[in-house]
Amino acid sequence: MLTFSRNEQLEQPVVMKKSLSIILVFALFNCGCSTIGLVYRNADWYLQHKIDDYTTFTSRQKETIRKDITDYMLWHRKVALPEYIIFLQNLNEVAQYDGQLKAEEIALLRAHLMNLYRKSVIPAIRPAAQMLSSLDSRQIQELGRNLAKENKKQKQEELDVSHDEYLDKRADKTITFLEWLAGNLSDEQKQQVREMSRHLPVASNHFIQHRETNQARLLALLNDHAGADKIEAFMSSWILTPEATRTSQQQRVIQSFETSSDAMIAQIHGLLTARQKEHMRKLISAYIKDMQSLATDTHAASGATR
Repeated sequence: MLTFSRNEQLEQPVVMKKSLSIILVFALFNCGCSTIGLVYRNADWYLQHKIDDYTTFTSRQKETIRKDITDYMLWHRKVALPEYIIFLQNLNEVAQYDGQLKAEEIALLRAHLMNLYRKSVIPAIRPAAQMLSSLDSRQIQELGRNLAKENKKQKQEELDVSHDEYLDKRADKTITFLEWLAGNLSDEQKQQVREMSRHLPVASNHFIQHRETNQARLLALLNDHAGADKIEAFMSSWILTPEATRTSQQQRVIQSFETSSDAMIAQIHGLLTARQKEHMRKLISAYIKDMQSLATDTHAASGATR
């Protein structure tokens, strides 16, 4: 029952972080079980496509990116994928618990997933820093414009609405996700979830502000020709320990949001019927089976190339 809002839980600070994180998030939350294998097997193409959206690369840079992505996906399939399977197995076990979950148990699951996320991103930081350090002034300006365009779009979706409209949209997204995960909710369940969601702190503006500030710092490093080492150090701090670059207010609000979300998820779990938990078990089990098949195929392919 662990859920992550795209705009509030998973910050998307830099080109590579957004692109890499999408592999699991897109596969798990936006695709049917029958297509997860197709998405994952074509992640190389998807990453290349997403990265190309940020600036116009030279032929040589594109070839370097292609090789970096190929190397990364090979590592991800061998090392990260089996660990995601373990996470989903733990998630399924917790989701089937008959008693009342505690917020602390949800927090442990969230911490586990975020640790996997960080581990998945670490191998990409150095190649990303090297590529970013090779950008010329025209490419840096284009990157800045495209990042600003993304931020503007998100602000329009998240901030350029009334407070009540935002709360309603957030609750609707939560209910839609829950019905995908656990099957149809009763009217009473929907109302209870809506009330819980509306009482969560609003952290979107703080996530956006934090991202924009760090994007500006990154662009400044690029314009100053800081070099791959300094860019890598900054990106590592931003991605692996985001709290270190947050203001005290941002940290307080985001921490409050995460703590409240953990409590809400535990409460929602208590609302689910045995039938809904079974629907959730089957769904997560199907993803586990599909991922296990992917991991087996990868292992077999690696053995064949030795």
